[in-house]
Amino acid sequence: MHILILVRADYWKSQAKKFCEYCKCWIADNIPSVEFHENGKRHKENVKRRLSEIGKKSRQEHQKSIKVDAQIKKMEEAALKAYMKDVEENADFSSQLIKEKLSQQQRQQDADGMGASPAGSAVAETTKVWYEAQSDEGHVYYWHIETGESRWEPPEEEYLSLTEQKKVEGKALKNKKEKKRKEKAEDARMKEEERARLERERMRSRRVKEEDTKTAETPMPVLGPAPRVDPYGSWKPVEIREPMPVDLQLPEQEYVQIKVPAIMEPKVEFREKTFSCLGDDDRAVETGFKRRKFNCNPKRSMRQRLDQDE
Repeated sequence: MHILILVRADYWKSQAKKFCEYCKCWIADNIPSVEFHENGKRHKENVKRRLSEIGKKSRQEHQKSIKVDAQIKKMEEAALKAYMKDVEENADFSSQLIKEKLSQQQRQQDADGMGASPAGSAVAETTKVWYEAQSDEGHVYYWHIETGESRWEPPEEEYLSLTEQKKVEGKALKNKKEKKRKEKAEDARMKEEERARLERERMRSRRVKEEDTKTAETPMPVLGPAPRVDPYGSWKPVEIREPMPVDLQLPEQEYVQIKVPAIMEPKVEFREKTFSCLGDDDRAVETGFKRRKFNCNPKRSMRQRLDQDE
């Protein structure tokens, strides 16, 4: 069996770098390097220069926006003056706008059923063809919505005053708001009906699921004899029975009894030792020590010559 051992090779990982937007250079992405670079004189000068450029650019954009607003305001004033001049020179232009507005209001009133009566509206359309208007200087004049004729003096026929025009506009605005309110109410009603329908569908599906689970959980009736109260019987004491001896029909042998001798331990006997006397007689005996004699034969301790030269 061969064992394959895999050894991973070493790999090189480059150091992370960070780009400085103010100095346009790369630095090492670690805390000491970043702090050293940010505390440098060159970096601080670049940051100060960038902030001054941003402030200068913002001031220029502000001045430019002011100029644009002033130009737009001049254009609006010029357009308003031209419009008023056209109205004074040609009243038919304003009459067309008012006729379109009135026709739109009338159609809205007819559609909603909240306008004036047909007879009154017909009278207003047929009789009140003159409308009262007011110029920029505050002068009141009258103009005909069909012919476009204008005059300073009030006409002999009936005309629609500024107050009545405001009432008509207010009524049209009211009808418009009422219509929007009704549309919102109708949308809310439709949304509520849709929500109720979805809720009913959800409840119906939930009820069907509950019924299915109940039918699945209800056990089926068992047909057949009733089960016994004690199906395994009553308790009984266990009787231990000895097995019967088995006759192996082996040959019979005579039994001779052998006497085994008993091992007797030897009897230990103790004897008494007697002393002749113990007393003052021993003290009378003199005890002496024999002194050793040194150098009794000095020749033995001396080196003797074994071979004699003749």
